[in-house]
Formats: sequence, structure tokens, C-alpha cells
Amino acid sequence: MGHLMSEEVKEAPTRVYGVAIAWIVVYGALIGVTSLVPLFPYVGGGGYLPLAVAFAAMAPLIMGPAGIIAAFFGGLIGMFIAPAAYPLGLLDAILTATLPAVFVTLTANNNRFWYITIIVFIGMGIWFWTFPFYIPGEAAGFTPPPQPYYTIITAWYWIPWLIIMGSPFGIKLIPKWAREETGTKKYAAVFLIILSGLMVWAIPWFLPYWYLFGYAGTLGAAVATAYSWWFPALSVVITIITIPILEGLRRSGLPRIPMALW
Repeated sequence: MGHLMSEEVKEAPTRVYGVAIAWIVVYGALIGVTSLVPLFPYVGGGGYLPLAVAFAAMAPLIMGPAGIIAAFFGGLIGMFIAPAAYPLGLLDAILTATLPAVFVTLTANNNRFWYITIIVFIGMGIWFWTFPFYIPGEAAGFTPPPQPYYTIITAWYWIPWLIIMGSPFGIKLIPKWAREETGTKKYAAVFLIILSGLMVWAIPWFLPYWYLFGYAGTLGAAVATAYSWWFPALSVVITIITIPILEGLRRSGLPRIPMALW
């Protein structure tokens, strides 16, 4: 018996943040393959936002922080097999695949990381209001966006989610409901986790493109408007897909993964 137990220990897969490396590799491959499936065209042309974003956002809910590693691995695969979804190459493996998992990790574990979440959200909001149309601005050839419309539409991407995540509701109840409740409360909590993460993630996803491709201020405002409804709609779809998976994992008897939602 002792011999068998020692053999089982030797054969046990290496784990990262409580997740077997095989799981991480398989999920990363799934993200890479779904990079081939367009979800929404880039406003202004030149590429598309891939289905991989949805699976990257789901990754930390299923695998905890290991989901970030899976998302990065998937982005590396995606940038080779779906260049239209990753026109910036390695930078897009981070922007398009990895950062959705990073932001959802923060919002899913806001009870642990609320102070980091608040700092990041405020920083993203200030960056959105200033870069690139005011800093570096006209000196670098950027025309200012229409005001006050631009300030209002960009506020939608971070101020409501900052308020939610900075409140007792976001710090205590949302993480609790997402893990312990069922039914309406669970769906609402998971939806707000995904929505808050993706809305603020959109900021560092937008701005490098706007800077590198020299967007005019009016085009920046158009992009912010075009995606303003789309991320909430995507979050609804991801929530509907994710919760049955989480419930199935919770009932599976598998060892719990730290900071995952099951």
C-alpha cells in the first residue's frame, strides 16, 4: 500500500496555484483556438475582437489566478493562428487575452484586493480622460474629442464600477454571493464581477491602438460609443455560460481551487 501511495505521489501532476499544468495548457489552447472566431469588428477596421476574450474572462472564475497564466498562453497561440485578432503581436497577447483575466481576477476577489481594485480603476479612468487626445495631445498630432460628450461616455467605463467595487456591496456581498449563493443572487454577483472587470479592461485595450494608429478625437468617441453597450451584452452571455460550469465543478468533488468561484 505504501508503495502504491508513493507511486501516486510521483505521478501527481505539477500544480500552479492549485491547478494542474495540464488544465492550464488545455484551457490556454481553447483560448488560442477561439481567437479564430470573431465577436465584434474593430471600429475603424483592421481586425476583430475574438471569442477568446470571453474565455479569458472566464478563466480566473474557473481556475483562480492560474487562469491568468492560461490566458497568456492562449494569447501566444492566438497571435500566431489569428493575426487579425492580434495585430499588435505579443502586445496583443497581453492586451486582448491576458488583461481580461487580470481584471476579472481583481473583481472576483475584491474582498481581498479591494484597495488594488480602487487604485487601478481610478488610474485607468484618469488615463482614459487624458491619453492620447490631451496628453500628448495636439503636440503629437491628436485632435481633441467632442466635449462634454467624450467625458461622459468614457466615464461609463469606470465610474459606475469604481463605485460598486468600492462600496460594502462590492467588497463583501458580491464575492460572497458569487461563491455561496444560488439563483438570482449568484447570477447578479457573477454578472457584476465580469461586467466590472471587462468595462475597465476596455480602457487599456483601447488606448494603445488609439495612440499607435493616430486616432482622431472623434473616432475615439465613436469607438467608446460603439462598445458601450457591447461589453454589457457580452457579460450577460459569459455569465449564462459560466455559472452552470461553476456549479458542475462545485458538485464534482474535485479539490477546490484558491480564489476560483466554485
